[in-house]
Amino acid sequence: MQDTKHYNIAVIFPNWYPYLKDVMEGILAIHSIRSHCRFLNFVTSDFSQPIELPQGYKPDGILVSYDDDKFDATWLDDLDVPVINIFSSLRKRHPSVGSNFRSMVTTAVEHFTQLNFEKIGVLGTSGSAFNQRMYEIFEEECSKRNLPFWSIDLPDGIQPGEWSHLEKNAPELKEKLLNPGGRTGIYTSHDVRGRLLIDYCADLGVNIPKEIGVLGRFDTINARLSTPELSSILMPTLQIGSQAMQLLINLIEGNKVETKHIELEIKEIRVRASTVAKADTDMVVLQARSIIRENACSGLTVDELVQSLPLARSTFEKRYRAMTGTSPALHIREVRLEKARQLLLTTKRTVDEIAYNIGFTDARPFVVFFKRETGETPGEFRKKFAK
Repeated sequence: MQDTKHYNIAVIFPNWYPYLKDVMEGILAIHSIRSHCRFLNFVTSDFSQPIELPQGYKPDGILVSYDDDKFDATWLDDLDVPVINIFSSLRKRHPSVGSNFRSMVTTAVEHFTQLNFEKIGVLGTSGSAFNQRMYEIFEEECSKRNLPFWSIDLPDGIQPGEWSHLEKNAPELKEKLLNPGGRTGIYTSHDVRGRLLIDYCADLGVNIPKEIGVLGRFDTINARLSTPELSSILMPTLQIGSQAMQLLINLIEGNKVETKHIELEIKEIRVRASTVAKADTDMVVLQARSIIRENACSGLTVDELVQSLPLARSTFEKRYRAMTGTSPALHIREVRLEKARQLLLTTKRTVDEIAYNIGFTDARPFVVFFKRETGETPGEFRKKFAK
């Protein structure tokens, strides 16, 4: 964007739960974004009704998060400005940026099966069209692996500490927990629900993770407050925010875009004791993950990583993939790539400086790496916001 251009961006969210805050962090981390965009925040839980805009205010673009399978927000179209939705739904009335949920399901299923869980269950949200599609994908992935699968709908809005509501709203769940018919891994659609399930298992005397494994999503504070701590799928929130803003600015400026519906892969799980016991030898993987996060941008290689671990490389890589859904080599690349993106968007450092900061000795191999991973050079990536 040129320095002379300024855009009014309306942000319309149903509330400010952690996922949406993290998405906005991804937007605000973009270098000079506050010099070019003025944000005005609105909160509404009913997108079927238009919000009241200040007199004389017309946004240049709108960022929303709403279920357009549920709400028919035609009033957004009447404003005649670009709209980007960051809510994952099936209808996709507006251009969108979100997560690829098949990759999330595959990551969850692989996590459970490679840790020797024999059945998989899902606690989803009732009344959601997307929820039904998620069940279908889970069933497909479980069928490929000859795994029994079940799903149970729960109403949304159950709060931490209200585990007794699980028994009230899903009476069939108790039988599945007390008589699982094999070690069962249960995916819950968010961390609050995962924490409630763990509390319910404790009340029933069900051992976690020996009998039941629990996996949440979003890696919020509720995952850490759970006892035992909850394993949780990490969402690419910062990337969603930055890409949503890139897409919105391109649409505002009338630029050609390759796709109006961007889906980012979900590949990483923050592994904790709800799926892997602390005494389990696979806890060495957690040590390896910490080493990667701390040292990937110093040029760390898998060979160097393995030297610090009490496992042969082949055994380590198998266990690492089982727990995280990805390989250690890929995780190293992802950490370096994300750091490079952050530096390109939030600083004025040269390509040579950024290459050095993420473990390359000069710019040439860094440019090759970045283009291979993203399909564009570091300069092209940066120019999206600094023409």
